[in-house]
Amino acid sequence: MSQKKEGLAREGAGSFTAHQKENHLHHHEGQNAQPSQRPYLIGISLNLIFVLSELVFAKLAHSTALFADAFHNLSDVLALVIAWLAVLVFGIKATRSKTYGWHNVSILASIFNTVLLLFAVGTIFVEGVSDLLNPGSIHTNGVIITVVAAIGIVVNLSTAMLFKVSGVPDEHGHSHAGANQDLNAKTAYIHLLSDAGVSIGVILAGWLIKVTGWQLIDLVVSLLIGVIILVTAWPVMKETVNLAINGVPDEVDADAIYDYLVQKEGVIGLHDLHIWPLSTTETALTVHLSLSDSCLQDEHGLKTLNAIENELKDRFGISHVTIQMEGQQKEENCNVI
Repeated sequence: MSQKKEGLAREGAGSFTAHQKENHLHHHEGQNAQPSQRPYLIGISLNLIFVLSELVFAKLAHSTALFADAFHNLSDVLALVIAWLAVLVFGIKATRSKTYGWHNVSILASIFNTVLLLFAVGTIFVEGVSDLLNPGSIHTNGVIITVVAAIGIVVNLSTAMLFKVSGVPDEHGHSHAGANQDLNAKTAYIHLLSDAGVSIGVILAGWLIKVTGWQLIDLVVSLLIGVIILVTAWPVMKETVNLAINGVPDEVDADAIYDYLVQKEGVIGLHDLHIWPLSTTETALTVHLSLSDSCLQDEHGLKTLNAIENELKDRFGISHVTIQMEGQQKEENCNVI
């Protein structure tokens, strides 16, 4: 009887190895899906041309608000460049020394984008407060401000829409607009959309300066621009910090995953459940599952493993799943969740 069990164990172990190899390849196929570079290249080109033009006209119009808007657009250009570089590394395959590839660079790029944004806001506040405390006698040209800001709306909205409709390819290479949005694409979208909104305020400021001649409007608007940028970007900043410390991504429901696993037929317990980001679009999960003796016999365990992996991928968006199956739950865990 014991020999028969031993034979089944060896047969089951061989089946698990083949299944795990097939599943490993299946899950890694999706990791080569590369986000589109087109929105980044177009966005960088259009915004760089506009920023250089806006800086020139800000000098001609003697406008702090236009300068603040140009500086914010410049931070967008730099952010787009860094994000684009992160997209490029998605095409670099994993190696034995870098087993997850370079995908984590996308998180580093998002962190750098956040730092640039904070630096831009700080510069705007410093310039605005300095001009309020030391108002000069230079006349601000409201007409130039209005025309340049109007052009800025067209540039920013058109570029933002590229990121809105492009989406991010799934594991099959299909793009889904608005779904599973890459954090860098989301950051770029918020940057550009907020720029368009800010440009509307700059247009209003230019018109009021032209009508009333009140020069302080330009300075007040520049400070408001800084506040708007900070408020609109705050959610993305929080998500970026969360990814940087390997927190569970916002779009992943850790509680729902836990409930699903413990309620799965044949699972009698679990421990060491870990969920963390591999990149701004990919999530990994590892877990130890304690299965009933009947579930570990014959092909039942293989079917259970396959069902759990598919459910975690399709329902919860986990791109890389590693499961260790055990006959009984251990007393000591690395981290109980």
